[in-house]
Amino acid sequence: MKTKCQKVVRVKLFRRFLKAKLSRNMRSFLDLYYGRGSEEFETNESFQMIFSCWALLGIKPLKPYGFLRSLHVAFGCICLFMCPVFFAVGFMQVTQNSSMTIILTTLQATLNALGLPLKTFVAYFYIDRLRSVEPIFKSLDGRYQNPHGRFARREHVIQSAHLFVTLLALYFAYCTVSWLTSIFTHTQPLNTWLPLVDWIPHSTTQYWLHFVIEVVYVYFLLINQGMNDVYPAVYIKALRTHIILLADRVSRLGENPELTDEDNYKELIDCVRSHQELLQISRAVGSVFSITIFIQFTIAAAILCVCMLNLFLFADTNHRAITIVYYGCVLMQTLLTCYQASMLEVDCEKLPIAIFHCNWWNMDKRSRRLLIYFLHRAQQEISFVAVKFFKINLGTFLSIAKFSFTLYTFMNQMGVGENIKHQLD
Repeated sequence: MKTKCQKVVRVKLFRRFLKAKLSRNMRSFLDLYYGRGSEEFETNESFQMIFSCWALLGIKPLKPYGFLRSLHVAFGCICLFMCPVFFAVGFMQVTQNSSMTIILTTLQATLNALGLPLKTFVAYFYIDRLRSVEPIFKSLDGRYQNPHGRFARREHVIQSAHLFVTLLALYFAYCTVSWLTSIFTHTQPLNTWLPLVDWIPHSTTQYWLHFVIEVVYVYFLLINQGMNDVYPAVYIKALRTHIILLADRVSRLGENPELTDEDNYKELIDCVRSHQELLQISRAVGSVFSITIFIQFTIAAAILCVCMLNLFLFADTNHRAITIVYYGCVLMQTLLTCYQASMLEVDCEKLPIAIFHCNWWNMDKRSRRLLIYFLHRAQQEISFVAVKFFKINLGTFLSIAKFSFTLYTFMNQMGVGENIKHQLD
């Protein structure tokens, strides 16, 4: 009995210790959003909200593993990987007895649902690779303990939290507009197929139960979608922050008269090592989100084309509002990552300029030789390619948008919309 009591006490003490440790090491989301708390912010804190959401959704299993947590993961995976079936079957049912506006509104959501499980599975399968760069970022943070470095990390964490909130707010706005419109028209927001609920004979009970479950389910899917779309942008922004800090550090090489030639050489070696670590991070994270961005690129043009057909040819006032918000959501799915990737390419161009304009003439011959090597390596920009097909930047984003508009124009000139309207009439 005594041994059992001692074990219980030890478990309680361990839980208190773990809780106290987590409270010291992890800020709340509001602290991250407003930049509150201690002045020492870490780059890894910008990833904290993403991994927390994945844990909440059951994508990232929590330790220690147990029955309830395993059940949580299993339920989340079933809801996620069954969404293409629920949306596809619902779309096929809608095509039988609904207007073209509702058919296209359901189709544009169904296309996005088809790629969601695959993108989430990629993030789940490579989540250890994403976590593997955290020690490298922690090492890089330790090299910039001056006020400028601390301020840059703090701004990165705050802006990442703002990106997180902005994207989810836009996605939630789409779902909110959809279910508000559905209440007034007494229809379902996205017409998903819910087999057990749809078999309820009482029409009022069936409608409201289907409505509530579908709205909650869509919010769940939108959070998943938001995490898949925001994490590449946050990781690229972290790379941008450290590239800018490295360029600023390199530009001040050789300016301190108190440092000896040996000190300057060690400082230069540390700069080269920092650049190599940034390249290592870019290879690790780029291999993960290049797959998810490729999936989104392949379906984005079709979704945008369907949105424009619905918006300009078929949609009434209510569905036109839904389509406009959804169109913005689809653009944001790739815009954030493409913008950050393009800005990273611009920031990488500043690094060789900083090397060239450093105070190299006050450095010894050994340091100058290393500077030439560093200058040559720094000209290799950090860029990302979606599965060796599309370069991830704003140029590709605009090409996708242009292609969708060209496809819509072609279908419009061929009279596809008018023919469908004529057949429906």
